[in-house]
Amino acid sequence: MSSLLRAWYVLLALGLLTFVITAFVGRVPVDLTASIALPHNLLYRSGLNVRETLQSLSDRSDLRHQVSALQQRIAGLQQTNRDLQLRLERLQEVLSVRQEQSPGVVTTAPVIGGSSGPAFARLNLGKGTQDGVLQNMPVTVPEGLVGIVTAVSAHNAVVRTVLDPQSRVGVTVRGRGGQGIAVGEVGGRIRVTGFIANKPVQVGDKVETSSYGGLFPNGVLVGTVEQVLPPNPNELRRSFIVQPSVDLSTIGEVVLLAPQ
Repeated sequence: MSSLLRAWYVLLALGLLTFVITAFVGRVPVDLTASIALPHNLLYRSGLNVRETLQSLSDRSDLRHQVSALQQRIAGLQQTNRDLQLRLERLQEVLSVRQEQSPGVVTTAPVIGGSSGPAFARLNLGKGTQDGVLQNMPVTVPEGLVGIVTAVSAHNAVVRTVLDPQSRVGVTVRGRGGQGIAVGEVGGRIRVTGFIANKPVQVGDKVETSSYGGLFPNGVLVGTVEQVLPPNPNELRRSFIVQPSVDLSTIGEVVLLAPQ
């Protein structure tokens, strides 16, 4: 092997060493770079470029991990915030029921199902005896009366709503007095029958629970008079149709009161 070729191989080896050290280690010793000045600049700059590229890729990878971690943290905080909002809404509903309907609030329960069709005669709750739910508990929401618990197991309960034809709720008319029985009717309405009025009932009057029957606390809103039926001349009792105050198809949580 000629001396020139051998020298070229030495320079090439040193140049490659410079490239590797520059790319993966850092700054190259001055003595080494001085000894291979001819190929050094090209290989040194190439090594720097490779090192900077690798560092850039590493920084990007770290940044992606940081962004992913922040996104997960934000999602967790959003869910926590939503849970707190739902809890606040439940507490506000309980406070409203206590102030406006009855102080005997026992618990709240989620609505997990119900009868099909517009009547929603029955609702299924996701709480039972293990949660303090008992038979004959009145069931309400801030807007008014929902119904009464008729069956209960360890973790579930069934509510017979005010729209059930088997429902019987003693009612009166706010500001006018009188007594009658509210019965669920096909079509999502309530019919008040056998009503003995102290004063004439008019469309728009508010119908609420009374002490008649003894199952519900007094003064819980049932609905609004929608139609006063023509009276029978031979009857003192009157009948009228009531629009329920609660849209049973939209409620997701109810409040349960202590049995009367």
